[in-house]
Amino acid sequence: MAKMSLLISVLVGNIFLLVAQQATAQPPSFLYHFCLNDKGNYTLNSTYQANLNHLLTTLPTSQNDNGYGFYNVSYGKGSDKVYAVGLCRGDATPDVCRNCLNDSTHVLTDICPNQKEAVGWYDNCMLRYSNRSMSGTPDTTQIFYMWNIQNVSSSNVKEYFDDLSTLLDGLKREAASGGSLRKYATGQVKAPEFLTIYALVQCTPDLSENQCINCLDNVYGQIPNCCSGKVGGRVIGPSCSVRYEKNLFYGSPNNAPPPSPEVTTGPINNTINNATEGQKSSDKTRIIIIAVVATVAGVVLIIFFAVGYMAPEYAMHGQFSAKSDVFSFGVLILEIVSGQKNNSFRQGEYVEDLLSYTWRIWREGNTSKMVDPLMRVGSASDVMRCIHIGLLCVQENIANRPTMNAIVLMLNSNSLSLPLPSEPAFFMHSNTGSHMSFGSDFNSRETTKSSNHSKSESVNEASITEPIPR
Repeated sequence: MAKMSLLISVLVGNIFLLVAQQATAQPPSFLYHFCLNDKGNYTLNSTYQANLNHLLTTLPTSQNDNGYGFYNVSYGKGSDKVYAVGLCRGDATPDVCRNCLNDSTHVLTDICPNQKEAVGWYDNCMLRYSNRSMSGTPDTTQIFYMWNIQNVSSSNVKEYFDDLSTLLDGLKREAASGGSLRKYATGQVKAPEFLTIYALVQCTPDLSENQCINCLDNVYGQIPNCCSGKVGGRVIGPSCSVRYEKNLFYGSPNNAPPPSPEVTTGPINNTINNATEGQKSSDKTRIIIIAVVATVAGVVLIIFFAVGYMAPEYAMHGQFSAKSDVFSFGVLILEIVSGQKNNSFRQGEYVEDLLSYTWRIWREGNTSKMVDPLMRVGSASDVMRCIHIGLLCVQENIANRPTMNAIVLMLNSNSLSLPLPSEPAFFMHSNTGSHMSFGSDFNSRETTKSSNHSKSESVNEASITEPIPR
């Protein structure tokens, strides 16, 4: 019991550390990004770096905007000339657009510190820079995709995707014919099971009509690879993108709804000062202290709610309950035990979200692999019990999550047997690759052209390699 009380004290202490850290938080992590090493590197304090910094500082200004959220600028001369493209989603307001691009300029150079070419995406914008002109040239070599974890019922899959195909074909032609200022279209169609499919497609407006059509055909072709049988998905590239969902996720052009909160977190163990910059939290998060829920054995458990720890039912549908706090607490437990943040847990060559990783190794019986070395003191069974409780808290089924009173009892009584957890919310399959990041309730993969036209992906928990015809 003394050891368990010590572990709870560590949990509480690290919660306070996280609150202090979030108060000085940095811009949020990208949905995804590529740092293109094969396109060349620049040296520190070089002319190219100076030109890049100048260009990115001045890019998110109104004089560079074409009026519809597209920025296409360059700066410098000769081999030190830098080109940059910024594209905001068609429903992003001017302020949302510029703020998104401003965040992007800071984040992209931090995570790609010396690459001459890089690209990063948020929900509301994309930023891309290079040492070559990108204007009027469609690029489908750097594509990633994400999918909703919810499945269409097996009896309605064909009809659902037939309806989706009809919708996307019409939106493709509408977006492509949008002119040189904006190529963007949204629409909806009735689907089986009394569902409505909502979709959004967009091209950079510097593409011709045919180039936009061809680009969208290319990303449409990836939907069966990533999203077959799923109610929602995205395929996103530098020149064009598509997203579809069963829930409305877009607003009127230049009248966007508030940005969707991302489920991202920060490392919260006592080794935070020794963490790499890539491990440190980059979440732009508002903290709200909610309640003091219990005092047991002299230990006060303080539960707080932050946008970065939102339960999926609140993040996606605005449904809030005491079980939403339980989800947030479960994320905290797993972060503290592992010493890593939820949305970018790295274990060797694997990069995935912490909840998925924990669930995978729990099912494999290898849960001890995730434990931070600093937590491997005292009773291993106490640590394993905390992981078990964390998994119970983050279950996708809200009704299965324990109450806070039950959690207090679980933490303070080893004699109390624990039920088996079910699959967590935001469960994602793992895959190999670099610079992986996640957002929302989607899984994410990348697909890039290579000499053998292959990619690495995972199905269930087995990593396989499948060819992609391009």
